[in-house]
Amino acid sequence: MKLYVARHGQTDYNQQKKFYGSSDVPLNANGRKDAAKLADKFEALPLGLIVTSDLKRARQTARLIIATHPESDSQLSSKLEESHFGAWEGLNADEIQATFPEDWQNWLDDPFHVSPTNGENFQDFNTRVLAGLKNILSDAASNDHVLLVAHLGVLRVINQSFFPESNFWKQKFPAGTYSVYQLDEVGRCVGVVYDV
Repeated sequence: MKLYVARHGQTDYNQQKKFYGSSDVPLNANGRKDAAKLADKFEALPLGLIVTSDLKRARQTARLIIATHPESDSQLSSKLEESHFGAWEGLNADEIQATFPEDWQNWLDDPFHVSPTNGENFQDFNTRVLAGLKNILSDAASNDHVLLVAHLGVLRVINQSFFPESNFWKQKFPAGTYSVYQLDEVGRCVGVVYDV
């Protein structure tokens, strides 16, 4: 199986460097260009299943791809939503530091074990995403080509599940590109190409 993964296009919050995991913001003009670029890359690729985070920016990114693959099944998945940042949603790093200085520093010191203020902790996020991936791969057993359109944190969790020794923060998954994992019959990754 080939598992394609793509990040949603740019939003205004991306440009403003804001934390906005569960905020349902749309693509901006550049994000719509990212989505069109991605759709062009997928136009000639066979896709049996397209699964998208249910947040607007991911749905908008996937829309053109779905339109050019009418034979494909498509699904929305709340398990592919970005990590929820609680009280930090809509704030940039300086604003978070000014408003929640102790929480911010604790999170910077140990982001895998300290939660954002009133937000989702990493272990719950990781468990949610991997449960969603497991369900998708199970549903897609008869499909050779599956696309996930999601968020940076989600794609990093998936990447680290295949490569546990990798640096979680390393992979950037740029908008307008896709990466592809070659999976064997039991779901192990036997090859990967990043940022096509």
